[in-house]
Amino acid sequence: MLAHILLLLASSAVSSLASARQLHVPCCSPSQVATLAALSAPQNLTVSGSTLAPFLVPRVSGTPENIQVQNHLISTFRDLGWHVDEDPFEARTPLGFKKFNNIIATHNPSAPSKLVLAAHFDSKYFPDEVFIGATDSAAPCAILVDVAKTLTRYLDAHLDPSTTVQMVFFDGEEAFVYWNDEDSIYGSRHLAEVWAQTYVADRDGGPYARGLGATANAKTVLASIDHLVLLDLLGAKYANKPGGTGTQVIQIKNKQAKTQAQWADLVAAQNLLAAQGLLSASVTAQMKGTADGGHLLEALDSVNGVQDDHVPFQKRGVPIVHVIPVPFPTVWHQLTDNADALDPDIVHDFALIFRLYVARFMGLNIS
Repeated sequence: MLAHILLLLASSAVSSLASARQLHVPCCSPSQVATLAALSAPQNLTVSGSTLAPFLVPRVSGTPENIQVQNHLISTFRDLGWHVDEDPFEARTPLGFKKFNNIIATHNPSAPSKLVLAAHFDSKYFPDEVFIGATDSAAPCAILVDVAKTLTRYLDAHLDPSTTVQMVFFDGEEAFVYWNDEDSIYGSRHLAEVWAQTYVADRDGGPYARGLGATANAKTVLASIDHLVLLDLLGAKYANKPGGTGTQVIQIKNKQAKTQAQWADLVAAQNLLAAQGLLSASVTAQMKGTADGGHLLEALDSVNGVQDDHVPFQKRGVPIVHVIPVPFPTVWHQLTDNADALDPDIVHDFALIFRLYVARFMGLNIS
């Protein structure tokens, strides 16, 4: 009977943001926003903090350090009670065959519709240097982990049978030699292909058992994604901060016209936090009196062709929210993209923004 119920749920999956929200109680009141912000332990997102520090190591695909980070992600999410899947594979690179492994953490794997938040956890290969990739993408990974740590108890209490939160950590985003269609985004290319051939109703081998073909009530895993939010290159110091990156004040515009509504919700989450003085002081001051003064701007960016892990999913029709600054931070692919490049206040700001975004999307009862 339970299997039959799950199959019925899968066949009636929520497929759009609008329909998903019809099932949820709107969140959040000013007091709920303050409660969400108070869940933070900001020290955890400093360069020595328990949430960020495990990612501030070289993480080149196929290396022991990369596997160390994989194991950290797996244990962290299992300790939180999330279902964890792995997507191990080998692929040819300019440096020979390499092993990769995407990590997928799902709060409620039985839910037929998923809000997916994603980042890549590997770091770029430098043959003779130690490269950390603090903004690229240690900080984004830590932000996602923070969202999971702070919201799991509310997700547990609000176990929506129709919609859940899923976090994907891609391996192999970085090119080994020169970025092209073959030498880049190894993990996202592989996972998008697998999920395009995996049917939600074909669960005998587990939540992501590959089906041999569509059944009467089945749909692909890709079709279960309400939208995919990809984080990349976040957390760099601004020009008006001590040790800031050159002359940059990094602000991010929407790059996907088809997900303007979702982007507007992300900006709204930022603005709700800023209105209550819950973001970092410099950004809150910067936003006073202007609609376009925060980390995220409502405008549609004229630059929308950034190659990143979203591309294989977008090509298959998955709605994308791409949170990446253009131009890139000046530390991008420089050895200076290390712990010193990060502003913990900005990392924490983004953690708050995504925390509130998820809480509002899921209609969590924050008390």
